[in-house]
Amino acid sequence: MYKTIWVIKDSVDNVKTELTYYHLGHIPKFPTWYMEENHVYEIEMLWNFKLIHTPILFFKCLTGFYIIK
Repeated sequence: MYKTIWVIKDSVDNVKTELTYYHLGHIPKFPTWYMEENHVYEIEMLWNFKLIHTPILFFKCLTGFYIIK
């Protein structure tokens, strides 16, 4: 199980967002559902690290759990 964190900067609205994604080890890809048309984004992957196996984290990984801050 892995946790990947991105920082997304929207240069049109001048908004900075952090996106956290839990997954089972496949290659993490940035989700396209976050993107809007006619916006320019700067995306930086901050972390991609392995987690300790716990039942709660396993459930988050199975469901492709996202956290947007």
